[in-house]
Amino acid sequence: MIAHLRRHSLMLRAMIYILPLVSFPLAGYLHARLIRMTPGLSSAKLLYLALFTTMVWSVVAEWKEVTSITKVSAEYTGIRACFASCGITYVVDLIALFVVHDIAYSRAIILLSALILLVLAVLVRTLFRIAVRELAGHARTIRVIIVGVSRFAARAAMRVQRNEFLHCDVVGYIRLPGEEIQVSNAPVLGLSDKEAIESLNANDVLVAVPPERYGDVRRCVTKLRFLGKPLRFIVTTGSGIRVRDRVVQFGRLQMLDLDPSPTSSVAYSLVKRAFDLAFASTAMIISAIPMLVIGAIIRLTSPGPVLFRQRRVGKNGKLFTMYKFRTMQVASATQGDTRWTAESDPRRTRFGAFLRKNSLDELPQFFNVLKGEMSVVGPRPERPLFATRFREDIALYHNRHYLNVGITGWAQVNGLRGDTSIQRRVRYDMYYLQHWSLSFDIRIILMTIFGGFTDKNAY
Repeated sequence: MIAHLRRHSLMLRAMIYILPLVSFPLAGYLHARLIRMTPGLSSAKLLYLALFTTMVWSVVAEWKEVTSITKVSAEYTGIRACFASCGITYVVDLIALFVVHDIAYSRAIILLSALILLVLAVLVRTLFRIAVRELAGHARTIRVIIVGVSRFAARAAMRVQRNEFLHCDVVGYIRLPGEEIQVSNAPVLGLSDKEAIESLNANDVLVAVPPERYGDVRRCVTKLRFLGKPLRFIVTTGSGIRVRDRVVQFGRLQMLDLDPSPTSSVAYSLVKRAFDLAFASTAMIISAIPMLVIGAIIRLTSPGPVLFRQRRVGKNGKLFTMYKFRTMQVASATQGDTRWTAESDPRRTRFGAFLRKNSLDELPQFFNVLKGEMSVVGPRPERPLFATRFREDIALYHNRHYLNVGITGWAQVNGLRGDTSIQRRVRYDMYYLQHWSLSFDIRIILMTIFGGFTDKNAY
């Protein structure tokens, strides 16, 4: 079973990787035949560019999961992933061509090759899915025994038999002591029924037991060694924990990655940080004069400092000092750290109320972004006292600290600002955590710009 899937995956990767080696010659041919208005590239330079593009494309296609057999098996074309991969690849190409001045290139060939690569990537994925499904219908059936007879085993059997890339048939179940039988359509045997198990003539054995029965796994494996068949263990960690896609080798240790956040990925740690630096730097330049004007008005209209500093809880529970424009009368730190801001709060200054209503008091937090303490997009940072209280009262509240806290977030653009339900905010934060992508961040930023600055709950 695993060998079949790995062969399919290897074939798909090979076909996707070589697409630039097809798109560039084809683009050169079409340019010579149809356009011929501008000089093209020599054959040698076209080959060099195709090879360089192939290397970049291979990395980007892996990152965007264009080569993922799991994604291909889903009922969608993958146009978005292919489009994003092509875009990133050709941006890198253009940067490289700009740096290497001695290579003259045709914009028409670059554009044609990009369009051809996009079409070929979508076409290859679609034809691959159709071909593998067709072949699976004529291939030898893989006979599977499932260890376990619980509801979890029944779901596993259903999904195994519905796999469209492999034709699998569950020929029997093995019941563990004390298990309630919740399976059907195949004989149920015991671990001691060696002859009956052998007579099933299975190709694979899948161990499908819920987390509370993991203690029985070693005994199952020992008892079934006589079959000489591959044993696979279907991993689940129970409700509330999402197993990610890999086992990490750490020296001589193997660790199953149960982290439900994307913070350990290269995309999150590098791409998001680069985007934050670029966006925050641009925002600081654009808002420099407005910030100076706001600071001057604050000094002229109320006594006290321009900036308000407060300790907040950041990524992994680490405390940091968050900056805001001061919008209230100067008071003790204890009062500010333990009280929510209420509507018509008497502590606010007149100009401060305007700043809070339009979220302009948040502008200094771009300094926090540049320092790496915050991100442009992420769960809003909370005060330590309230974070401790919410962690005790609200399930999964602590999970939001897997991410960098942000100036704006998915909960905030959906109206959950100020004195609103913490439970609902946490649900939105968990959705953001599980579905993070750079495009999702950009969507939240656009929602903030075009509708999120002013809010009825911002006071």
